[in-house]
Amino acid sequence: MSLNAGKHRRDLNLCAPATDTFGVSLRSRKPAPESVRLSDVFSALSFALDLTEGQPMGHALRSCLIAMELGGRVGLPLQLQRDLYYAALLKDVGCSSNASQVFALFGGDDRLAKGARMRVDWSNYFRAAAYAMSHTAPGASLIERARRVAGLARRGSKVATKLVQVRCERGAEIVRQLGLGEGAAVAVRDLDEHWDGRGEPRGLRGEEIPIVARILTLAQTLEVFAMRGGPVQGLQVVRERAGRWFDPLVVAACEGLERPLSAWCALETRELTRLVTEAEPGGAALLAGPRAIDRIAQVFAEVVDAKSPFTGAHSQRMTQLAVSTAIELGWSEPDVNEVRRAALLHDLGKLTVPNMILDKPGALTPSEWEVMRMHSYYTERILEHVQGFEWLAFASAAHHERLDGSGYCRGLHGEQIPALARVLAVADVYDALSTRRPYRPALSPERTLAIMERDRGIGLCGVCLDGLIGALECGGLEDGEQREAA
Repeated sequence: MSLNAGKHRRDLNLCAPATDTFGVSLRSRKPAPESVRLSDVFSALSFALDLTEGQPMGHALRSCLIAMELGGRVGLPLQLQRDLYYAALLKDVGCSSNASQVFALFGGDDRLAKGARMRVDWSNYFRAAAYAMSHTAPGASLIERARRVAGLARRGSKVATKLVQVRCERGAEIVRQLGLGEGAAVAVRDLDEHWDGRGEPRGLRGEEIPIVARILTLAQTLEVFAMRGGPVQGLQVVRERAGRWFDPLVVAACEGLERPLSAWCALETRELTRLVTEAEPGGAALLAGPRAIDRIAQVFAEVVDAKSPFTGAHSQRMTQLAVSTAIELGWSEPDVNEVRRAALLHDLGKLTVPNMILDKPGALTPSEWEVMRMHSYYTERILEHVQGFEWLAFASAAHHERLDGSGYCRGLHGEQIPALARVLAVADVYDALSTRRPYRPALSPERTLAIMERDRGIGLCGVCLDGLIGALECGGLEDGEQREAA
């Protein structure tokens, strides 16, 4: 154990009071509840998936409400209603697995390309071509754009099928990992199949597509067009695609949906969350205890890390570093467990950052840095929707705050920064410096620690830095080999 870590162990206040730069009281520390509603957790995390897919926050929740209404109208039995409910909340959970590939293919904002994709009728050649032109290498020269579009045309449907397949299969695998059953997993896998057999990735036709997937495919499309052009337009699009994209029986169940659809489109995120909670089938909520919450955190850390090859396994490594640091500082088991959960979820907001920034091989522009800095804001905004997670949301999002007040996104300084966030900060910086990035190679452990020492007491907490050094010296984790991103 580091001598300095032991010396300062008692000086680190776990729950220092905090106020923002306007003197407004910030989150007070309180432990997370022993159990939370599973639907609350998935509803909150769905906001991150919405933004990754280029949709407004609440897209999945509105899709869920639409799907549950349609499921009731067509007479789904209870088990299929449950499959539909959880598949709707997690329908986009595989979204990060192809984000880097979408960026490499189009050379633009992967979120915009994904968001616009849902509005394109691919049976219309001219609309498909217009989509490719508008989302291929925006800002590049005409020659570069033409080159990329020609490449897209050569590879055509095979590339599109592969991208959808990666996303859907990974999403289904995650649903299985979360223990939500094969029915929900299959619905996520078959989300992009169409009634006429021209969907992706397997080209299923008609009743080969599970009824839960048929309902969910329509629900998400209806939500997108209703939010963009109003419920009347959304329902018109659905009717026009009956027998092609959608099961005519499910389209018929949309009759008279204008009024509830208008109400759902007007709601803000907290009210949507409440309605989705009330819509859980069977009148009984599934609860997640500490082990289930930790499993969900682990899975979503993997979702975040999959967004870019340059951040692959970052959350896993950073968690190991942060937990080892907290143990070195002598923190209690509950506090160490809190560190583990916060570390796994600290970068949840990075799902909102386009890969044209995450994967950029050069220095970021000031405007790109502003987008990058907002990821910590979104981490807090997403997690605070889980009742009882308000403190964890605040502390997790503060991992880029600095003692001198120059960090982001709140500009906290000194004692305003919770001890949990200070531990996350040293772990995050160590892993970032010692791992390869698109603009530089990995730094050696010696070089990494030398850079961090220059920031002792200025940006990084000295006590936590000592704890990290002590953990590295004890060999309780990877001791800083130059690591390539997984």
